[in-house]
Amino acid sequence: MKNTALKLIFWMNYVFVILYISWHRKEQQTGIESILPLFLSSLMLIDVTYISSRNIRENKAISLFCGLLALDSWYLLLSRKEGMAESFIFIALSPIIWYASIRFILLFLFQGSGYKFRKPIHAIMLIACIGALAGISSPGRVFALLYGIQFCISWLCFLFIVLYHRKRIAFVIKSERKCISFSIVIIAAAFVVYYFATANIQNHISNFGTYLPMLLFFLSVHGIVLKEHNTDPLSTVFSKKQSAFILCLSLVTLGLIILLTGSGYEELFLAVNVFFSFIYICNIVLELSLKQGKSRRIKESDYHSALRQLQQEELLKTEFANFLHDDVLQDLLSMKNMMAKAYRPEIQDILMETLEHLNTHIREQMQDYHPVILRNLTARENYQNLMEAVSQSFPQRNIAVSFDCSDALFLVEPYHVLVYRLLKELLTNVYKHSKGNRAWVRLSQEHSTIELCVSDNGTASPDSLLAIDQSKHKGIASIAEQVNNMDGRMAISSHPPHGICIKITLPMKGDVSYQYFVSG
Repeated sequence: MKNTALKLIFWMNYVFVILYISWHRKEQQTGIESILPLFLSSLMLIDVTYISSRNIRENKAISLFCGLLALDSWYLLLSRKEGMAESFIFIALSPIIWYASIRFILLFLFQGSGYKFRKPIHAIMLIACIGALAGISSPGRVFALLYGIQFCISWLCFLFIVLYHRKRIAFVIKSERKCISFSIVIIAAAFVVYYFATANIQNHISNFGTYLPMLLFFLSVHGIVLKEHNTDPLSTVFSKKQSAFILCLSLVTLGLIILLTGSGYEELFLAVNVFFSFIYICNIVLELSLKQGKSRRIKESDYHSALRQLQQEELLKTEFANFLHDDVLQDLLSMKNMMAKAYRPEIQDILMETLEHLNTHIREQMQDYHPVILRNLTARENYQNLMEAVSQSFPQRNIAVSFDCSDALFLVEPYHVLVYRLLKELLTNVYKHSKGNRAWVRLSQEHSTIELCVSDNGTASPDSLLAIDQSKHKGIASIAEQVNNMDGRMAISSHPPHGICIKITLPMKGDVSYQYFVSG
């Protein structure tokens, strides 16, 4: 519902822009200095409807990018106005846009996950933004000073985070280098065209830097939403060809109506914006209907993907049913049979022990089905919490676990979940089967390669581990299969002076990680 509410806010903003254009359409002057802001702001708002409609994963960075587009559209519309209220809002938008721009870039570079110094940096930037906004009613020089302070503080905070997490940032930039490089080329070419086309307009490039953060990642964001094929709600009703035909026919019809009525370009832009705002609200309403299960129409082209999803769900349901039958139902039946003798102290002890076992086992299974990986924590903190949870599951074992992991560790989706599951399985095996009292966990990521190493000082040898019956001990076999599926390697070796070491190496492919970016 949060995503729907945000889309409704974007739609209301679109309505306000339409009302604003309608109110001032007779005041517009002919010439490129009047047409250009209206044209560009309309393109931005149309893009907001497109991106947010396809944002089915409710990704925060993409939502913030839509908000940035909406702010920039207002900034363009108000840039040529002379009214006191419009000038006041125009000035107020500058600090807000810079704050939102830095927030968006950080969200994009870190893919919405946690990183060290995130909260203090956001607090500092927010305070600087509020300080600049507080100076709007002050004399021009005071506001310019406060705005300059905010600008410097924001970029210093950004540079500090980039330098501190330089390896992590470098990986993301490398993964998106094609889109970002192409964006730079397009921006440079568009700037040249814009510069010469508006050469006669005073201060025509004074605010160009305001749009740079949005322009640099424009293609990357569109690349992310394009990976979601046919994800806008209207695609469940119309095919791509049908949608393209309806869109072209509607725009041509609007153009002809404007031409035949002798209206100007203001009316044309107004009609186009009304048309796209109508499509947007239709998308929102249809999305609500689909989520509530009221729409039963499924496109033939989506049948196979729906069938695959159904098969996956059935496998998960079968696995969950087996868990309930073998691990939960049997204990519940035993407890039911003992209830007649529940007055006896020894039976009460057995019941309490069984309930405690059920509680622990269900929590473990829940963690297996859906690992709790908190985005407001760093990767190291999440894995540290996991190891503490595994330790608490074996209170009878006293094993000292040493964890070697950098605070700046960065694992993109879905690798962070895979490593989470691998680490849990390997550490659980140590607690279950190792006869030692020490364990060492080392997790690192260098040059797009993840390395996980779990070792102990037990009495087992690599040969004994490799010789076990995999039909009875599926843990190691399952880990090897998962690693191989991700083009990784697993090696089992001795850990001097005694014990074993399991080392897993995984290539982290960032170019496909953004289909999971998501985030939320």
